[in-house]
Amino acid sequence: MMKKILAVAIASAFAAPAFAATANVDVYGSINVSIENVDNDTSSWNRMVTNNNSFLGFKGSEDLGGGLKAVWQLETNIQPDGSQSNAADAGLFYGTRNSYIGLAGGFGTVITGTHDTPYKMATGPLDIFVGTLGDYNGVFGNVAGNPSAFFDLRTGNTIAYLSPKFGGFDVKAAYVMGLEAAEPVGQDRSSAWSLSGTYANGPLFATAAYEKHNSVGTTACNVGATCLGSGTLDRDAWKLGVGYTFGSFKVGALYESIDGDLGTSVAHDSWGLNGAYNMGAITLKASYAKAGEIDNAAGVEVNNSGADMWAVGADYALSKRTVVQLTYAKMDNDSAGLWDLGQGQQVSGAAGADITGFSLGMKHTF
Repeated sequence: MMKKILAVAIASAFAAPAFAATANVDVYGSINVSIENVDNDTSSWNRMVTNNNSFLGFKGSEDLGGGLKAVWQLETNIQPDGSQSNAADAGLFYGTRNSYIGLAGGFGTVITGTHDTPYKMATGPLDIFVGTLGDYNGVFGNVAGNPSAFFDLRTGNTIAYLSPKFGGFDVKAAYVMGLEAAEPVGQDRSSAWSLSGTYANGPLFATAAYEKHNSVGTTACNVGATCLGSGTLDRDAWKLGVGYTFGSFKVGALYESIDGDLGTSVAHDSWGLNGAYNMGAITLKASYAKAGEIDNAAGVEVNNSGADMWAVGADYALSKRTVVQLTYAKMDNDSAGLWDLGQGQQVSGAAGADITGFSLGMKHTF
């Protein structure tokens, strides 16, 4: 008995300082797992998906006096089933999410590290199917068939400013330094600017955002890292979003325009509408998005290169933090369209393929 008491006393003595040193740390995250069936006209998949924005994070702050404080956050993706199509990503943890250090005060917050761009954050509240097959990233912030033209990004090498709110209005700005390597001969180091302004007060939500990618190449964007390589092409995008809540019913609308230098298929416009109706523990949801036709490398519009995306679903709240999600989504490609559903493993087939997916999932936030 005395040995057990002594062991507990020793353990407590060592644990106390560690606990005191981390008393200002908050642990948070989300586990979002779904069982899905997805079809692309030629093949069908039954799969368990756990990269529906499942993540684990730690954050904290320290009072520096004079109204100033240090802020920090470390966040990573998680996949509870431990599997991923890419063997290099197998395991529980993979990929950096928003992780930074910075200063906050009456002037706002300045951070440096890895973070969602202001462009991405601007319309996030309007994505009513986020983390499911109906995620609006199937169309928005995206160019079908061109993995180098993503704009809904989380970027590394980022310096960002987030203003305080003034009567419901705030601004965000970020500069992305791009590639951490010597500049290739004949190319400039890539970089990006991202800006947004948002008004959220009472039932009204309205936002506008702009982003510019400088001297980028044509290789695929590595989401979660820099997302900007090096090259000679410039690209930009802007979007508008608005939402309004009428009691238990809320609606949203988005418009986006992406453009860029000739040499890759980039330029196109997209728009979408969505709505959600809350009935106690049940929320019914529906959305529609139209991806416009894309200009080819010569700047000529490619006929029938667009798509229509539909999603319907229902959420059932078992508690404030645990939700069961039922989603049906369809990407109806035009005959030359290469658009894909936006969340989970991508399954697009040949041009013109219609992609349909049904999922039943559960999400817990802590």
